[in-house]
Amino acid sequence: MLACVPAGAKPPQAAPASPTAAAAVAELDTVVVEGERHDVRRDDTASRTVVTRAELLAFGDASLAEAMKRLPGVSIGTGAPGSSGAISLRGMGSGYTQLLIDGQAAAPGFDLGALSPEMIERVEILRTTTADLRSAAIAGTINIVLGRQARRDSDEFKLALGVSNGRHLPSLHWSHSRRDGYRSRSLEASLTRREYLVEETGSEIARDRDGVLASQRDTRLRVDGYRDALAIAPRFELTLQNGDTLALQTWLDAGHARKYADIGWTTSLGPELDHVRYRQFTGTDVVQLRTDLHWSHEFAQAGKLSSKLGLSGNRERSRFREQGYGADANQNLDDATDGRLRVHALSSSGKYALPLSEADASNNGRHALELGWEAGLERRRESRLQHLRAIGGEPETISDLSFDATLRRLALYAQDEWTLSPVWSLYLGARWERIDTRSEGNRFATVRNDASVLSPVLQSLWKLSKTRNDQIRLGLSRSYRAPELRSLIPRPYTSTNNRALNPDQQGNPALRPELATGLDLAYEKYWDQGAMLSLGAYLREIDDLIRTETQLIDGRWVALPGNGGRARSWGLEVDGKFSLSRWFAALPVDVRFNLTRNRSRVDDVPGPHNRIDSQPRLTGTLAADYVVNPTWTVGASYSHRSGGSVRTGLHEMENESPRRELDAYASMKLGKRGKLRLSLSNLLEQDIVSGAEYFDEERWQGTQRRRPTSLLLRAQLEIAL
Repeated sequence: MLACVPAGAKPPQAAPASPTAAAAVAELDTVVVEGERHDVRRDDTASRTVVTRAELLAFGDASLAEAMKRLPGVSIGTGAPGSSGAISLRGMGSGYTQLLIDGQAAAPGFDLGALSPEMIERVEILRTTTADLRSAAIAGTINIVLGRQARRDSDEFKLALGVSNGRHLPSLHWSHSRRDGYRSRSLEASLTRREYLVEETGSEIARDRDGVLASQRDTRLRVDGYRDALAIAPRFELTLQNGDTLALQTWLDAGHARKYADIGWTTSLGPELDHVRYRQFTGTDVVQLRTDLHWSHEFAQAGKLSSKLGLSGNRERSRFREQGYGADANQNLDDATDGRLRVHALSSSGKYALPLSEADASNNGRHALELGWEAGLERRRESRLQHLRAIGGEPETISDLSFDATLRRLALYAQDEWTLSPVWSLYLGARWERIDTRSEGNRFATVRNDASVLSPVLQSLWKLSKTRNDQIRLGLSRSYRAPELRSLIPRPYTSTNNRALNPDQQGNPALRPELATGLDLAYEKYWDQGAMLSLGAYLREIDDLIRTETQLIDGRWVALPGNGGRARSWGLEVDGKFSLSRWFAALPVDVRFNLTRNRSRVDDVPGPHNRIDSQPRLTGTLAADYVVNPTWTVGASYSHRSGGSVRTGLHEMENESPRRELDAYASMKLGKRGKLRLSLSNLLEQDIVSGAEYFDEERWQGTQRRRPTSLLLRAQLEIAL
């Protein structure tokens, strides 16, 4: 009971502490309670590498594609002018590497170069499939997580300007987050403009069956263009009184792109091409919108139910104009093609997590079961009206190549994670997935393509000591690669100056998915201060490999995809990080490195060089960050991607020079809330040399192209408001 003190009376004075008691108090030690931070890569049974937002932003890159080339096992190919190249794990792109946005498949044609690193919360790299994510990941999965969860009140503003080859790359980014009791909200918004200028020279020669030179040509290409992009990603979260959580996340991306190309051919031997010069204009306006509603409920007895309902849409309008000229300088081609694309999609996914047993004091016996589903319905409507005007003696033609397609997807999965002992844990999972595709157009009959895949997966983690410093990972999986929609539709995409090295493109409705059995093995070593080393190996056995062969059909060269044969890919992987301060206290330098050695073989393609999907034999990155003082931090990164020749078909060969890129940055703190970041990309300015060959019993044709690259200088001002 509290005692009341009369007004005006003095409270009783406490008796002075005795010297002995005071000494006892003075001698008490400070007790610090520390919780060990959960390390996803080190502790989770299912192997997963997480790259944080801070790591992605370190070099001040203008696009996510530029930042991701430094990640372990990731490489970026050479793209068309104005676009980033295909992203790949273990050197395998083109559908072998699964690209997800918040756990959902990225839209066809999604370009990482259009996404700012500031929009990203983290990037997850999975080399072995898991049942809760799609199994269309023969090489692995890259999951890009958007939208940061609001953890505190903050505002951040970034303004950047880049210059490359006389073209400008300005960008503006604003980050806003608020947290109030049971509610939180955040907003990421960016506005970018990316200008570019690409110039390329090349040569083409042809020989007859006796090896006699039959034709020789030189070519030049100049592409000038830009892309303006606006991206907005709001997120709202609410915790209800019963403990349920609701989250609404939206992503809007609007782009406006224009590209102007001038291509010319000069023939010194042999027949002239029909069009020795052509000018092209391409205009694209696209809006992509996706909204996801998340709900989770934790049951009083046991278990937690999480679900997500998603709506997405894509509206794209394109214009293509081409004027061709003959050797007499007279115009002989006038092509006007207009396209419209509408995509609407509805998706639902969820999972029920049930803890079967809790871990004891030794972290032994933890057992968790998870059951889930994923369903989706997508409707795609595309119209393409091509108008070839009457010119140069050619008649006028109008081609309507419109089509509608419906894609249905259903997946059910179960996964079980069990800690059998303090040093051994096991992950078991299985995913059944069915994909139904229907498409119809005014130039082809209705196409139906159905496929279902059962993908079991096993992952195991052995800790070789109770200190968790040494461990071994094993993964066994079944994965697939589904044909893209455009590969299934028998609609022709005609080429200008049609020949074996520049064929028409056409789909094949009879394509089947590729199926792969995978083995992953890794040894990991951990030290204090975040140092680690991972040594790994992988193997993929692939059935029903999809390859494209060029054929002469009715007087035109056509590239057709088809299933055929088996393939095998294997390799070694090394990645790690450490700080030189472990040995030299005066050198606070953090070092990161990764190296992947790839090999592959396609059984029904003659060797040598019969590798999968132009797979590079070697990729690697070495990067370092040096904290000069509390104000200045500098860093550098070197990336390598090997080149060489690849036999892509019975009659075709491709080759590309090695890619070597050196980047550097410096950041300076401006008071407590500001930072200035300067970055230099592509310091080596290495030319990109590539080529292709076609050969059969009657002829040999080869082309070689050289594309100079330019230094990118970028300055970025960051202010925390």
